Amino acid sequence: MLALGSLLLGLMPAVLGADALLTATATAISGQTVEVALSLWYGINVALIMSIISLGLGFLLFRRWDSVRGRLSVLAPLMRHGPEAGYESMMNGVVHFSEWQTRLLQNGYMRNYILVMLATLIALIGNSILLRHSPVFAFDLEVRFHEVVVAGTMVMGALFATISRSRLGAVVSVGVMGFSIALIFILFSAPDLAITQLLVETLTVILLVLVLFRLPRFSNLSTSLERIRDGVVAAMVGILICLLIMTSWSIQQFEPISTYMIENSAPLAYGRNIVNVILVDYRALDTLGEMFVLALAAIGVIAMLKLRNNTKTADSSNVAAKEPYDG
Repeated sequence: MLALGSLLLGLMPAVLGADALLTATATAISGQTVEVALSLWYGINVALIMSIISLGLGFLLFRRWDSVRGRLSVLAPLMRHGPEAGYESMMNGVVHFSEWQTRLLQNGYMRNYILVMLATLIALIGNSILLRHSPVFAFDLEVRFHEVVVAGTMVMGALFATISRSRLGAVVSVGVMGFSIALIFILFSAPDLAITQLLVETLTVILLVLVLFRLPRFSNLSTSLERIRDGVVAAMVGILICLLIMTSWSIQQFEPISTYMIENSAPLAYGRNIVNVILVDYRALDTLGEMFVLALAAIGVIAMLKLRNNTKTADSSNVAAKEPYDG
């Protein structure tokens, strides 16, 4: 179909209005009106003469190809290192480089994928923060002793969860971190968030403990150097996120929306607990969605518990059916 269309358009180029298209194109390029007309025969010109010469030389080369090929065989050693050989070497190099890159990057290990993404994040954002824009921290820290204790508890829980060889100990350490976050919410006058955090953290710890017994044993899938490398990358990501938070805290491009919420919490929503007002009034639809999520999670937990009970009942029935009946 393409060949037939090319033949018809070559014989009758004006069928699809090519004259008008080329005229508009030439006019736009030259900046002045240019009339273009397509036709099959333009008379004798340079292009026609060059075409005739090419056809003649090609016919002569075809008729005397055996003798010409014999004489060109002298250039065979030179052609082994010519442009074609260079092109083949380049393409082979591209294939080998692609294979190496695939083995390195697409190796099937999720840990390596995450490592590459985190290293790229550190390189790009770290370069932007440290080299292009020196971080300026324009705020004062008023840290109290009990806040330091809570933060230290979180750090110790994170470290123990990382190095622990006991699943139960790791789960307890993660729970300590979650309860410490809830304690921070309480210290900064957000009891509603603290209650939510306590409930979620308690449910998470219980579910993790329930599935611990179904997990395989610990195994060493990485060397000590790889674990040190992963630890260094994790620490750098943590430092980077800390720098981002501290830098964004010192930059204030717009008036914070918290001022509006503080001023209008009581007059508009008739509530003095600003967190409750935000959740129930300002973000009511979002809170409704979160309620649906929690409800679905509860239904899932109930379904799993019932499925387990039904499985036990079915197994008991099968055992009873297999026992011989003594009439």
